[in-house]
Formats: sequence, C-alpha cells, structure tokens
Amino acid sequence: MCQAEDSTDQTQTQSTENVSGHSPGQPLSLYEPLSEDRDCTRLLRINTGNDSDPITCRLFEIGFCDKPKFDALSYVWGSGKAEQKITLNGHDFSVRQNLWDALHYLRKHCPDTKYWIDAICINQNDIDERNRQVRIMHHIYFRAQTVVVWLGKMYSKYEEALSCLNRLGHKNTPNEETTPESVQEPNETNNAVRELAVELCNDAYWKRLWIIQEIGLAREIKVCFGNSAIEWNLFTQLLVTNGVGSEGPMKLEKQRQDKYTGSNTLLRLLFSHQEAECQDRKDKVYGLLGLASDARGFVIDYNKSLFEIWTDVMEFMNNYNMFSNEDIVRVGYLVKFLLMGPECDPLQHILRSYEPRNKDDTIITDKNHYKSFELPSAIVGCVIHVGPQPHEIIGKLKVVDNWIQHVQVNYSDNVGNAHRESDELISAILDLDNSSFSRKCFDCRSTIQWDGNEENKIVEAVKGWHGKTRGITQCTVQVSADSPRLFQMSVKSEESTPWRLGMSSSDIRMGDIVCWLEYPRRAVVIRRYGDLHRRKLQVVGTAVITADLKEASLGHSQRQDWQKNRWTLKVYLDTRTIFTLLSD
Repeated sequence: MCQAEDSTDQTQTQSTENVSGHSPGQPLSLYEPLSEDRDCTRLLRINTGNDSDPITCRLFEIGFCDKPKFDALSYVWGSGKAEQKITLNGHDFSVRQNLWDALHYLRKHCPDTKYWIDAICINQNDIDERNRQVRIMHHIYFRAQTVVVWLGKMYSKYEEALSCLNRLGHKNTPNEETTPESVQEPNETNNAVRELAVELCNDAYWKRLWIIQEIGLAREIKVCFGNSAIEWNLFTQLLVTNGVGSEGPMKLEKQRQDKYTGSNTLLRLLFSHQEAECQDRKDKVYGLLGLASDARGFVIDYNKSLFEIWTDVMEFMNNYNMFSNEDIVRVGYLVKFLLMGPECDPLQHILRSYEPRNKDDTIITDKNHYKSFELPSAIVGCVIHVGPQPHEIIGKLKVVDNWIQHVQVNYSDNVGNAHRESDELISAILDLDNSSFSRKCFDCRSTIQWDGNEENKIVEAVKGWHGKTRGITQCTVQVSADSPRLFQMSVKSEESTPWRLGMSSSDIRMGDIVCWLEYPRRAVVIRRYGDLHRRKLQVVGTAVITADLKEASLGHSQRQDWQKNRWTLKVYLDTRTIFTLLSD
C-alpha cells in the first residue's frame, strides 16, 4: 500500500539524476522500495513558502489505479555538481541549479499541484527501479494533466522591456491567454519580441533527447520561462509569427501533428533525432522507445553494455520486420554511431569490453530466425589460391616470387592485367603500416548457416573454379586469428569482375566464395559445408580487393553497378558479424 500524501514524512529521496542527466550522490537509504504488486510511481508536493524560504517537499507513492492528478516537469539537467539543497521528507537532498530554480518557480506560481520530476521521483542508484520506471515514463507523460516545460529563469530580463509578459501567468486558462499578436504592443518594439522568440527557440532545452517523448506524448503543455507561462499552441504561434525557423520546438510541433501518420516509428525517430543530446548514450535508444509507435515489448535494461543494446535494437527490428527497404548494415551503422560515437572500433568492442555476458555461439540453421539477417550480395569470385601474410611479402623475397608464379599460372589467359593488379597489391602492402592490415579484414565466423542446395548459382559459379597450380609450392602455414592472408580468385569473366586478388581474414581456404555487400566496401568470405545433397553455407570472414586496400576507410557504399553482370546471392549474418563489418 502507498503512504498517504498527508501522512508523516517518509525516508525517501533521490540518489542520482541520470535519467535527466543528473549526477549520482544521494544516499540510498532515503528511498523506500516501490510496491511491486501494482503499477505505481512517486509524486512530489512542494510545500508553500516565501521566495526566500528553503524549499521543502514531500514525496509519496501513488498507484496508477487511483487515477492520480499531477503535472510532469520537463527541463534541462544542466552541468556541474548538484550543489543546491532542498529538504525532502525531512532529509537534505541535493539538486542542480536549474531544477532548484524550477522548484522555486513552481512553489511561487502553482504550489497546490502534485508533480512528477524524474530527478526526485526515481531512485536511480537502484538500477532495477530505474529500469522499471523508465519503461513506464511514456505512460507518466501521457497521463500527466500538463507537461510543464521549464526553460529557465534567465528570461526574466525581458520583463522590463516587454510589460506584456506580466500577463502570461502560469495560472491563466486558455481563454485568458494573450494572443501572439498582443505580445507586440504598439509601445514595444518588434525587435525586442523577436529577440525573445529567437532566444526561446534556441534554448538548450530543445537539444535534449528526453524532451522528444515528453513533448510528443503530452496532452497539454505549458511553457514556463522567467516568471511567465504560455500554452504550447500560443507558444508555437509566437515563434511562427517571428519567423524563427523549423528546428527546435517547431520540429517537435510537426512531430506532434504527424503523430498518427506513421512518422513515429523507432527507425524514423532514430534517424530524425541523431543530434539530440543526453549524458548516458544508452538513452539514445531508450529515450525514444516510449514515443515509438512500434517499440512496445522492447526491454529496457541499463545493466546491459552498449554492444548488447545495439544487438537488442537490431534483433528487435529484424523480429518485427521493421527494416523494410532499409539497408540493414546502414541501420546498424547508425545505431552503433548513436550508442558509441564515431571513434568506436567495433572489433575491439566485441573482443574486449563489449563482449556479451552470455555469449551464444549456437549455430542457427533457420534463416527466418530473428537472429538471422538477410542481405543481398554479389559473387566476386572463388578462391583458387591462399597466399602468404603481408609481413612475409614485405620481408621474404622468395615468398613474393612464389606468389607471382601463382599469378602467372592462374591467369595465363590475361597475365598482363593480373601482374598489374599484383604489383598494385604489393605496393599497397609496402605503403601501409602494419597495424592497418588487421583493421582491413578479420575473422568473424557467423553463427548462421543456411541451405546451399537452394542456391544453384553457387554450383554454377564454382564449377570449374579450381586452382591450376599443381607442382607449385602452396602456402600451408597455420597463422594466428589476427593475421590476414593474400588470396587469388577465379572470376566469372573480365566483364563481371576485373579484380582477382585481395587480402582476407586468416581463416580462408581454397573453394571459399568472396561476395560483395552493398555497404560497407568490404567483402564477406562464404564457405560451403556438407556433401552435395546437404550443402550448407556460412560466412567465415571478411576480405578486401586490391583496389580498396589503400582506402583510408571502408565505411562507404560499394562502387556503382556493384551487382552488374555478377551472380547475386542472399547471405545470412548474425549481429556480431554485422557489427564487425562496420569497422572503419
């Protein structure tokens, strides 16, 4: 049972403010656990007082079954430490300056209202509670009578120049509101009003990620600044009247208008709000789920690593057929960028700090499984010779001679172009530093195997694709997993593929198929398993053709007409392999 609002003080308080970007530091002991046998949250009542009095508040639990009446505060967390003190249920409690200003404003202008304020109502040192409360935040902002947008007290500087601001009171009803036109009185300059409108529109508040769902879900919105308040529709009209542009609040207004037109899918929200700011990068995903029209059932868990959340997003979208005509790898790159930033090295994250806690290497043979991602590819060629490692090409001249001997035998019908490509490959190896080799291609054995018997084109493609190099020494040295290898491949025709050579991950064998994806400019290596009647295919690594070895980054689209005159093949990958492909 929840404690009544007017009962004795509880020992509840806030500990960190991470959902809104606030810093940890409040003692855990000040919170009583929320009831687990019903859907509930905590609400806050601000005790009345004079402007100079300390802020004192009461925090109490309330069940949604009681249809509570409350407002929800939406604000910017600010920077720096939480150094301002309030009293919460008899205990000292620290908040940051902007929230402290908001509490003063609310006490002065509407003291009889109950509020939901994330920084106070959620015990965010308790990750389990934080997970549960963030999962229901979309319900909280939708059920609030009004979402109170707090833009800060700095706007009080306009009150002397624009006396009409005094009429924009917090307690005004819509019928009592002034119109945007009435803000510009004859004795007040248009420049002053426009200056205010521009500053309001450019407020840091509109860059905050969490406001996207807070504004998007609100039934009623009141925008508060300085000592003034204005209803949302009049606020946006004021901005339109002064021609402030289409970003910030106007972008959110457009989103509210298009709420039921299909624009609020998770994928669209991720694309549309890439620049939105939050302190915890996990909120780049979690902060949009409540507004997304197709994200119910997505599990929020702040205990998960960024890679695990990336995997959750990809598998959730795949399970519910949300990719549509979007390129799966491009979406994967976007989500990776949102969660981990541009400096992320996917390979290192998988191999080290981002390794899943419960890594599952179970082979999946159902290509329709939600962990199986279908991508179109084009067959570049079939491996007919596995060559040396790059450092052997650099330091062992006999190894180079042996490689060239294979080139002249394997491509005797067009030896001139083959030698040209071989020279380009060796030149690239000599010019690159050693650390770049392992970043070009790497082992990434997918856990997905699919039926190769359905792909008659594979049988046709590899028919006659065999090495002609009997009697020539083959490179059979076992290499480590992070040591790439050179390879030569047979191609369908000069017209289909003018490239024959390249560098691959260490686990490449004769007979493997090299395939291009549309994005990024990196090939995958596919291996065939089983006998003729039970053929399985599996991605076992990555490769780069000679022409792409000198590219500073492979994180861009394949060359134009990448599928032209080539056999096409549907390939199936797991999330770890897709993530690895995203390495620049």
